[in-house]
Amino acid sequence: MPNAQQAYWQNGGVTPQKGKCKFATPCPAEVYRSRHFANMPDVSTNCMKTLQTLTFILALGLFSCNGKTESSATKNENVLSDTQVVVSIPDTIKKFVVDDYPVTNEMLADKASNNSSYKKQSGQTFSCDKAWFSNDTLKQTLVFELYTDYHRFVTYHFLDNDIPTDLINRMELHIGGGELASDKQKLKDFSGFLKQTTKINSSCFITDKGFRLGSTKQKAVETYGNPDKQTITDGIEKLEWLFIGDASYDAKADLKGKPLAANSFGHQILMYFRNGKLIGQILHNDIP
Repeated sequence: MPNAQQAYWQNGGVTPQKGKCKFATPCPAEVYRSRHFANMPDVSTNCMKTLQTLTFILALGLFSCNGKTESSATKNENVLSDTQVVVSIPDTIKKFVVDDYPVTNEMLADKASNNSSYKKQSGQTFSCDKAWFSNDTLKQTLVFELYTDYHRFVTYHFLDNDIPTDLINRMELHIGGGELASDKQKLKDFSGFLKQTTKINSSCFITDKGFRLGSTKQKAVETYGNPDKQTITDGIEKLEWLFIGDASYDAKADLKGKPLAANSFGHQILMYFRNGKLIGQILHNDIP
């Protein structure tokens, strides 16, 4: 149960921030009694005392039962809402394995304490939660933005001497106070990060599907189909594909004839081409 719900139940069904009662029905019996019986005038006859006692017992039982019933019903609703519905995916819907680079988790592992090797600074711009690799012969750079357990949230691959501005703009970098750096600030300081990379073998710059910088646009279309979006800026053609992941598919979304990304919550591919040749790409793997 989420923390907010735990705090809710520990607080007796009252939202701490707003102090409102969870239930729309009368409050529990103890509260009801204090509000409605505390100032009841005394009655001298035994008959009235007996009637008062019986009325109180009936009221106590009624409101206690109502409180327990609605509390139980509400808890059951919460349990149902927290239960993930498993969708059966028919065999007619195709799946594909998302692309990746042959960089191991051991290579991605932080080499210093407190993730300090992930923290880099260039000018007034900071890079966090990212592993930077390069190869001097290829003059290419790979950047992995990491999540829990080395999940490759976003992967960037580009030529050191022909980096698409859009690729840099899409990379999440920060300034001193932790705020996101502006596109202008990132462009100004980006080259400094290229001097702080870990050198790795050139074989790591070829994806599992055989893509490398220099691959053709035709290969991309043959692999992924026609792109969902296509734009040209300053002589660079950008193709974009969006795929729903099988882990998040609800059997209602229109797949438009496209396959599902296997073992994924969603997958996005951006490829940048100059003169029909790949000069950069971004692989984005959604998280739940």
